Formats: sequence, C-alpha cells, structure tokens
Amino acid sequence: MKRTIGALVTLLCLTAGVSPQGAAPQSPDPRVKAALDKIGYKYELTADGDFKLAPLPTEGGRTQLVYVNSNTERFGSLEIREVLSPSFLSDGPLTADLANSLLRLNHQVKLGAWRVIPITQGSNSGKQLVMFAAQVAGSSDAEALRMTIRSVILVADRMEKEVTGRDDY
Repeated sequence: MKRTIGALVTLLCLTAGVSPQGAAPQSPDPRVKAALDKIGYKYELTADGDFKLAPLPTEGGRTQLVYVNSNTERFGSLEIREVLSPSFLSDGPLTADLANSLLRLNHQVKLGAWRVIPITQGSNSGKQLVMFAAQVAGSSDAEALRMTIRSVILVADRMEKEVTGRDDY
C-alpha cells in the first residue's frame, strides 16, 4: 500500500515536472498481468512495477484511472492486494463536511474505503489526494479483479464528478 501511494505521489510530481527520488524498478506480479490480459484491459507498468490501467469508461462518457498493486501484504494467512483510483486533489485539508461525507460513504460501499493522502513534495505540496481503494485477495482471479476494478472506478469517478464537476482522472 505504501508503495502505491508513493507511486501516486510520484505520478503527481511527474505531472508537475518534478523528478521522483529513488524510484527503483520492481517486478510486476505475473498473476495480475495474466488476469488483466484475460480481461483485455490495457495497462502500463509504473516504476514500482504496479499496473496503471488505461482510463476505463464509467458513466455518461466519463473515464477513470485505476492502479492495481503488484505487491501484496500479509495479514496472518491472508495475502492482500490493493486496487486504487484517484478521485480529486484538494488544495488543502478537506472541510469537515466533506471529510464526514466520505466517512459516511465508507459505510455504504460493499468493498473499499476513502483515503486522504497528503502530498509533501513538488508543486502539489500541501495538497491532499483523495482516492478510493479496495483490498482483495492477492490470488484473485480475473473476474474478481475485474469486479473490484469496476467498483473502485465507479465510486471514485462519482465523487470526482460531484466534488469537481471535471473528469481529471
């Protein structure tokens, strides 16, 4: 998880013309590659070896960017992978109303939760990246991964549209 958040921060820095510090290439997980290839999703690999999917269609002609982590984390016998989608970039801390709204929405989703990640470098320093993320089994098959990706992008895109009215991600 920390590596993908770092990748998203790096992406924001690259967008702003800042070079990432110490980005070491990692090996992509062949299970994710096989699942994405089976689904037919187009992707590119990040410097961390994670999968950045080509923006996928959501609703009303909109699209949404999504990342699938190559790395997994262990919790006891569970192997967990994350699927993440940026929703919007806030100029600073979220208002109490917006933060509480995101917390209430966490209760309504079946899979995943909202996150707020502070940006600490580059021209976006001081801003907050709001993203939606879901944890799935590291060994998820193609259909489970497809359903997770679909759920994550729909939730993230709806909030992006509600908060910004734009389709930046």
